[in-house]
Amino acid sequence: MPLKVGEKAKDFELYDVEGNFHSLSEGEGYKLLVFYKVTCPTCQLTLPFVERLYKLYGHKVNFWGIAQDPDHAVHDFAKTYRLTFPQLIDYPNYQTSVDYHVEVVPTIYLINPKGYVDFVSNSFVKSDLKRLNESLAYISGQAPEDIFAGQRVPELKPG
Repeated sequence: MPLKVGEKAKDFELYDVEGNFHSLSEGEGYKLLVFYKVTCPTCQLTLPFVERLYKLYGHKVNFWGIAQDPDHAVHDFAKTYRLTFPQLIDYPNYQTSVDYHVEVVPTIYLINPKGYVDFVSNSFVKSDLKRLNESLAYISGQAPEDIFAGQRVPELKPG
């Protein structure tokens, strides 16, 4: 079972595709963590919508993709899907994925400034992404925008 809303998130230290280290405890504010695999079709559907959220709210919330793949595959995936938020590598031992009880990808966590889980979602659930959009808009002090505008998007796609 993934971490639940209200649970304390465990600190981690992972490097990104450029070799820079990041940890949950670095910086202040909210952090959005998206656990994924590059070969996962549901992740391929979800991550472009996360990129849209990043473009809207990345100035107020830290976004990190946490990939369960080697850095070269993650670099190629980010380029293919035009992801501009940092991509961290949880490979080959998946320790952060284990610590966060990730059983299905994608799994998304919103961690509040005190280090507790405020939001969690598994797979692609359109209504969850709408709720996340509203939460991020509130945190950022702006009105939510429709991240699905003009696209036919399934209500659910299991991971």
